[in-house]
Amino acid sequence: MTEKEKRDHGMIYDANYDEELQKELMRTKDICFEYNMLRPSDLEKKKEIMDALLGKTGENYAIMAPFWCDYGYNIKIGERFYANHNCVILDGGRVTFGDDVFIGPDCGFYTAGHPLDVARRNAGLEYASPITVGNNVWFGGGVRVMPGVTIGDNTVIGGGSVVTHDIPSGVLAAGNPCRIIRELTEEETGQSDKPVLDISDLSELMAGADSALEKVEEKPKDDTILGNPRKPEGEDGARMLSRMNKSHAPVTEWALTFLNPEGVKEMLDIGCGGGATIRRLHNLAPEAKVTGVDYSPVSVQQSREFNEELIREAKVEVYEASVEEMPFEDDTFDRITTVESFYFWPDPQENLKEVRRVLKPGGHFFLIADIYGKAGLDEAVQNNIELYDLFNPSKEEFLILLRNAGFAAVKIHVKDGTDWICVEGIK
Repeated sequence: MTEKEKRDHGMIYDANYDEELQKELMRTKDICFEYNMLRPSDLEKKKEIMDALLGKTGENYAIMAPFWCDYGYNIKIGERFYANHNCVILDGGRVTFGDDVFIGPDCGFYTAGHPLDVARRNAGLEYASPITVGNNVWFGGGVRVMPGVTIGDNTVIGGGSVVTHDIPSGVLAAGNPCRIIRELTEEETGQSDKPVLDISDLSELMAGADSALEKVEEKPKDDTILGNPRKPEGEDGARMLSRMNKSHAPVTEWALTFLNPEGVKEMLDIGCGGGATIRRLHNLAPEAKVTGVDYSPVSVQQSREFNEELIREAKVEVYEASVEEMPFEDDTFDRITTVESFYFWPDPQENLKEVRRVLKPGGHFFLIADIYGKAGLDEAVQNNIELYDLFNPSKEEFLILLRNAGFAAVKIHVKDGTDWICVEGIK
């Protein structure tokens, strides 16, 4: 597989030292330089250059010089697109804009990301995650949009924002990191000649943003009347695990449709809880050995009781162990899952490296959760995230975490109409 093919598949690739990509980069920079040196009045030549450079354009658009991009062919713009001066689009991944998108000066759209570890970063490695912008979106000056972000239709991004998470349709969002300030009215999102939002409106709304988004009052993060979700203990914990076997079923069954059990011999479930996922894995691959680990003695006991018959048949084993240091040899498992436990991992970045260690080359890891760090989560969900101190990354943050843990490829599965996510890492 070439470095360009790796890039287009969302894998870590050599961006700095690959001859093919460097030639494409230099060609594009030369074209941008030529474009930026044209007289502003030379509209015909400007359009000729951009029509040839970009992957797709509408009939009517305007891009003010200076403009810079990496490849050009990964950029698609709709009708009546407008970008003010100093727009930078790093299009290692696809960057797609809908119709009637307005971009203020000094804005950047960056699909490129780099490993956190210095050795791989200095080796010239990076990845590219696509950016998608809907119709009727307005970016104030100085906005930065990070890899993997999707922004819905009829949305306004306030000036100076750093957009690290998906932003839904029909909202005003601003800040660093960018967050929803409020929903826009039907009049503000309607098709009219007036601006979507008056600039004076934005200052007023930003002044009240912090008070509107204050954190909930600090409360104990471990114990509840329903048990300890971080580490189940006692009778309350046992009852909670039985409930989890049922409540986690829908998201788990959906996510396991991506598992592909063909040829699988060894599977591991981390944070096995009440043991239901272990049984589901066995049902998917009856000839495979399934192992479960959990650092809660109550969880281990519940999982063993739930899978008692399979344990007697030597098809399942359950151990008390932590994801920080698992008692398995390198390259042991074909498939590894974790359901609703990643929120509580003590050191997510290092723990993912431990997961990768025990995964076979070419093996798949599935991180399954019914919420992730997306914009527009219900207030009650947000309160629970803060109450229990849950680690709840965005799609982009998941990509970075798994890539920095050394996974060769990462796929993000999100179920439409829900907050469910399945992050798939391939060793």
